[in-house]
Amino acid sequence: MRPVMRYRHIAWRAVLCGAALLAASPALAAPIAPGALVPALDVFVDAIADGHTVAACAPAKSPARDEANWASAKAVLVATLWASGFPIDFVRTVGQRLDASVPSAKPDCSNPVLLGDLALASADGWVKAVERPLAGMDLKIIDNPLSPTAWAAIKADFAKETTGQQRMLSCIAVIDPAGLPQVVHDWDQMILGIGQKLVDAGLPRDEVSAQLSAAEANSIWHRVAPDAEAELRDSCVKDKVWFTRFTQFDYSALTGQVDKLLAPASAGGGK
Repeated sequence: MRPVMRYRHIAWRAVLCGAALLAASPALAAPIAPGALVPALDVFVDAIADGHTVAACAPAKSPARDEANWASAKAVLVATLWASGFPIDFVRTVGQRLDASVPSAKPDCSNPVLLGDLALASADGWVKAVERPLAGMDLKIIDNPLSPTAWAAIKADFAKETTGQQRMLSCIAVIDPAGLPQVVHDWDQMILGIGQKLVDAGLPRDEVSAQLSAAEANSIWHRVAPDAEAELRDSCVKDKVWFTRFTQFDYSALTGQVDKLLAPASAGGGK
């Protein structure tokens, strides 16, 4: 009786799956939406966090005891989730959960569940323990995430270049109004391109978005009042720094500066 019931159950599931595929046929080649993977990843994050709490239970020379490897694994996981489009709130909680300190009390090395959570890292290290499920979800692994120092340097480059760009846009507006729309277009297009590179490198998407919003032309430049145009025009005629920036496309240097800082992350490759 049981084999028949089992067969009927499988057959019914096949019908349901077939119907779902037919209904979704135009999008069969589309990747699985990150949100659909969150519940499973939620379980996984708890498991590796729990495994880390009993790292002291691993053999003395086990890679699970390597805290530098644990820090690398956390960075790889969080950066990969950012780059893969997972919900912002979820990725933030992942980082917070993995940053939680290990309890000072002696771990329970007799707990089979916790030891099971430790098993893969005990054999291959935390980075491998993290990368295996990421690869299983067909995600591009960010295996050399950008450091906080490099991200701070990129923000500093943005601040420097937007100051120069604000002056350039202000001067073009009163000296060459016909050229202003294209300059605004080219600057914003460049900013968007840089933003995509930052997201692809696994930087926090909400922080990247805020950086781009602050750097776009309509944020850094505003038209002056009509009665202030003459004074601004006179100032721009005397000051050639903005003109050199404009004629020599110096503002495009921001792309090169960011690319240089992103180079180590890009060289890391990934799946």
